Amino acid sequence: MASNGIVREILTRYNYEEWKILMKNYLRGENLWDVVEGGSALAPNDADKDAKVLHIIQLSCAPNMFDEIKHFESAQIAWNHLAAVCGYEFTAQSHIRRGVVSDNVNQHKKLYEFVEKGDWSGTRSYLREEREAIFWVPSSGRTVLHVATMEGHLKIVDGLVKLGKEALLEKQDEDGNTALALAAGYTGDMDIAKRIVNAEGGVGVLALPNNKGEIPLLLAANSGHKKMTRFLFLRTPPHILQQQSSRNRVLLLERCIQAHIFDVALKMLESYPELPTESISYGFGGLHELARMSSSFSNVAEVPDSESLQTLVYNLTDRTLLNFVLILLNVSWKLIMEFAIRGPQTGQRIQMVLQIVEETIFGQNKNEVPQILKYYKDRVAKFNSSQLGEASVNNAMLDAAKHGNVEFIKAMKEANHDLLWAMDNHGRGIFSYAVLYRKHNVFQLMQTLCGNKYAINYTTDMFGNNLLHLAARLGPFSDLNRRPGAALQMQREIQWFKAVEEVVHLKCREEKNNEGKKPREIFIETHKELMKDGEKWAKETAGTFAIVGVLVITVMFAAVFTVPGGYNPDTGVPIFVNKGAFTVFIISDVVSLFASIISVLIYVDIQTSRYAEIDFLQRLPLKIMSGLGFLSMSLVLMMVAFCAALSIVLQKSRNYVYLFEAVLILIIFPFGLILPSQLRLLLETFAFITSNPIAGSRNSRKHGFIRRILYC
Repeated sequence: MASNGIVREILTRYNYEEWKILMKNYLRGENLWDVVEGGSALAPNDADKDAKVLHIIQLSCAPNMFDEIKHFESAQIAWNHLAAVCGYEFTAQSHIRRGVVSDNVNQHKKLYEFVEKGDWSGTRSYLREEREAIFWVPSSGRTVLHVATMEGHLKIVDGLVKLGKEALLEKQDEDGNTALALAAGYTGDMDIAKRIVNAEGGVGVLALPNNKGEIPLLLAANSGHKKMTRFLFLRTPPHILQQQSSRNRVLLLERCIQAHIFDVALKMLESYPELPTESISYGFGGLHELARMSSSFSNVAEVPDSESLQTLVYNLTDRTLLNFVLILLNVSWKLIMEFAIRGPQTGQRIQMVLQIVEETIFGQNKNEVPQILKYYKDRVAKFNSSQLGEASVNNAMLDAAKHGNVEFIKAMKEANHDLLWAMDNHGRGIFSYAVLYRKHNVFQLMQTLCGNKYAINYTTDMFGNNLLHLAARLGPFSDLNRRPGAALQMQREIQWFKAVEEVVHLKCREEKNNEGKKPREIFIETHKELMKDGEKWAKETAGTFAIVGVLVITVMFAAVFTVPGGYNPDTGVPIFVNKGAFTVFIISDVVSLFASIISVLIYVDIQTSRYAEIDFLQRLPLKIMSGLGFLSMSLVLMMVAFCAALSIVLQKSRNYVYLFEAVLILIIFPFGLILPSQLRLLLETFAFITSNPIAGSRNSRKHGFIRRILYC
C-alpha cells in the first residue's frame, strides 16, 4: 500500500529488473537519483535526502527483501546490496529425487527398475546372479539402497540391509548422503530409519557427515521432522555429538527451536551448558528463534504421539538396569495416581499413558519453552554492552515485539533492564514496533514496565514520525487477514489510531513528520483502498442478508393465513386455536416476521449509508451486528414455528413420535452447521465494538452498549 504510485509491485527476488527501472525513474522525477549515485560524496546537509531515499526504497520492498537492507544507513549501500542479491541469473538445480533413476544408469538397469517398482522378488533374483551389483555405484552415487529409501520401499530396504550390511549402509552419493541421511533429511520415513540404525553397523552411520558436514540428526532437524529428530537424538551416541564442531551443535539447537522440537533443544542445553557462549556471534541463533515465537504458542505443549512408546524402547537400551527399573516404577506410579484422580475413561487412557511416558523420558512438561528461555536469560544477564551487540540481543527484543512475545521481553528485561530501550537504525523501539505490528499485549507490557511517559508522548524516529504517525499507517496484512470482513478490518484500524491518540501527548496529533504530513493525513492516505473494500464488503453482505430476510417475510406472512389444521367453516376460527402447539406457532410466526422486517430495513439503511471514515468505528459495525442478530432470530423462530405446525399435523399419526423426531433431526442438523458461522460473525463484531485494542478489555468509559445502539 505504501509503495502505490512508486512501483507497480513491491520488490521480490523475481521482479528486480522491472522494479529497478520504475524506482530509478521515480527518484529522477523527484530529483533524488543523485543521492544513489553520489553516496558517500554527498554534502553533509544532504543527510535528510539520503534518509528519504532510503525510506522510499525500504517501503517498496517485500518483507524478506526489507530484511536484507534494514541494517543499512545509506541509500547507495542499500541500492547496491539489492543489486547484488537480486541482479543475478538464476541457476536451475535438480530435485533430490532426480526423476527415474533407472533411465540414467548404464549397468544393472533391470535391478534399478525392480527396486523402483518395489519388486523384492525380482530384486532378490537379480542379486543372486549378480552379487556385486548391490554395491555398484552409478554417476549419481546412488546405490540401490539409496533408491529404495527414496521410494519408501521398506521390504526392499530390509532385504538390502541384510545382504549388504555395514559396507552398503556407509555408501554415500555424490552429495555425501547415506541412505539414512536421505531418510532423515528428505523422506522422513521412520520405519526405514529404524531399520538402518538397528542393523549391524547402523550406529556408525549416524556419525557420517555429508559434503556440507551435516550428520543425519542435523538434516532431520533442518527439515522439521520431529519424530525423526527425537529418534536420531536418542540413538546418536554422545561422543558423536561431542566430536561435532560447536557450530554444528549450535546449529542443531537453533534448528530444533525453529522446528518447535523443544524437548531435544532442552536436552542439548542440559548436555552442553556452555554451548551458546562458545562463540557469541553465532551461538545465539536460538535466542532469535525464541523471540520470533508468538506468546500464544510459547505456553502450548505438543501432544505426545504413538512414536513416544517406541522412542522409550530405544532410550532404555542405553541405560543401566537400575535406571530401567526406576523409570518403570516412576511411570507405573504416575499412571496409578492419574487413574485414581481422573478415573479410567477409555478415550483418555492411551493419551494419558503416552503423555506420562513422554514426560518421564525427556523430563519435560509444559514448561519446556520457559526453561529454554530461562537458560538464555541467565547467559544474557552476564553480558556487557559489547557482548549484547555481538549476540544481537537488541534485535531479538525488537523481533519479540514484532511477534507479540511478551514472555521473551519480560525475561530479557530481568536479565538487563536496558534492553527495554532497544532501538533499530530508524530510531524505532519496542513501543513503535508494538504499534506498527498491532501488538496490544506488548504495548500494555511496556506501559507497565517502563513507567516513563516520555517514551510514549514524545519519542520520534529518524523520519520525524511519532507513535501516532506509526499508528496511522496500515497494519500488517497478516493481522488484517484474520478479521472477518474489510469493514471490521477498517474498524480495528480506526480503534488502534484512536487508542494511541488517547495515550500520546496532545501536540502529537498535529505534529508533522519529515514529509510534512500529520497523522490523520497519513491515515486517510494509507487506508483509502481498505475503506473502499470495506464499503464493498458491507454492501454485498447487506444485499445477501436482505434477500434472505425478504424470503423469510414472504413465508411467514403466508403462514399466518394458512394455519395448520385449517379454519372452522362456521366461525372462521382456527380449529386448533386452543392447542398449546398452535400458540407456539402463532407467536413464533409473528415475532419471526417482525424480526425479518427489522433486519431488512437495517440492511437497506446499510446500502444507503455514507461510508465516512467515522462510520466504520461504531455505526456501521453495529448495524451489521444488529441486522444479523434480528435475521438469526427470525430464522430460529421460523424453525420453531415449523416444528410446532408439524407437531399439530402429525399428532394423530400412529408413528407420530418417530416421524417428528426424524424430521426434526433432518431440519436441525444442517441448520446447526450453518448457524454457528453466523453467530461467530455476530460475536466477533460485538467483541470489536466493545473492546479497546490497546487495553484489551471492554471499553465502557464513554458509552454503554445500549447507548451506542440508540446512537446508531
